[in-house]
Amino acid sequence: MTYECALLGMHGMGNLTQNEFKSDIAKLRQNLADRLPANRFSKIYIPSSGIFYSDLTQQQEDDVWEAMITQGGLNTGLVRRNTINRIRRFIISGFSDATAFAGFNGSGTRQPYTEVQKCIYDALNDVYTVCGKDVPIVIISQSLGCQILSNYLWDAQRYWQNTTLGGNFAIDSRSIWKNHQTTNYDSFLCLQSLKTWFTTGCNIPIFVSGFQDVRAVHNRQHGYNFDWFNYFDYDDILGYPLAPMGGLFDPNSTGHGQSYANAVTDIQINANDGIWGAIASSWNPMSHTQYWGDDAVLKALASAL
Repeated sequence: MTYECALLGMHGMGNLTQNEFKSDIAKLRQNLADRLPANRFSKIYIPSSGIFYSDLTQQQEDDVWEAMITQGGLNTGLVRRNTINRIRRFIISGFSDATAFAGFNGSGTRQPYTEVQKCIYDALNDVYTVCGKDVPIVIISQSLGCQILSNYLWDAQRYWQNTTLGGNFAIDSRSIWKNHQTTNYDSFLCLQSLKTWFTTGCNIPIFVSGFQDVRAVHNRQHGYNFDWFNYFDYDDILGYPLAPMGGLFDPNSTGHGQSYANAVTDIQINANDGIWGAIASSWNPMSHTQYWGDDAVLKALASAL
């Protein structure tokens, strides 16, 4: 089979098993198959495993939560177990993921930062093996996955500029690109074949808004040429517009990166995964879970493919 493009899905924060994520990818595949001609859909490579990383920290988070329940006095009453404790459990898993995978230098999180970048690297190696180095790539990333992929791109772009364009940019010591052994398909692994990036429920502002000079990855320079569409729901407290962060960009700096105002197109939607999603989730913070089944997102994704 000769594929004409590839689609990679990347999940967000929280407690997620690999089988659950494969189910999410399978549902996404079916939704796209319903919107594309069969002869077109058959030429799109969609790995069933996507970019999965939740298992890297899940056991530690499970152990901490179990200790909270058995030793910390949180196992108090049926109502609390099914209300407040569910929220606590999500926060433990979600924010622990955020600290481990997207923490900055000095956070002492070298291992998870490196390992999660290897998950992206390995997924790209799989696409390269199946499709070759010239296949265009589309990526859809959810929630924390957006920040993780942004970190990967940021480090890869610095590596690319240093090795091919004579740059002298520092690369995060935890990055898979820090001491990368050059290959003959580095441009592919650096995501120069990326054509469209969809971010949904993106929480990048949570990680960078405290900095004075906030910069987005390049999408039109140094061999990169991709569109970036960011979908967010007004009721999603974990999903944000990105272009307004352009106000934190310092145009006088010669550092890597560009203004978010120039990099990304924000699109506000009322995210819902069908009629039950509209009834139960589209009007509240649970809209964070609805993007990949939303008709507006699926139409745009199908069009890009």
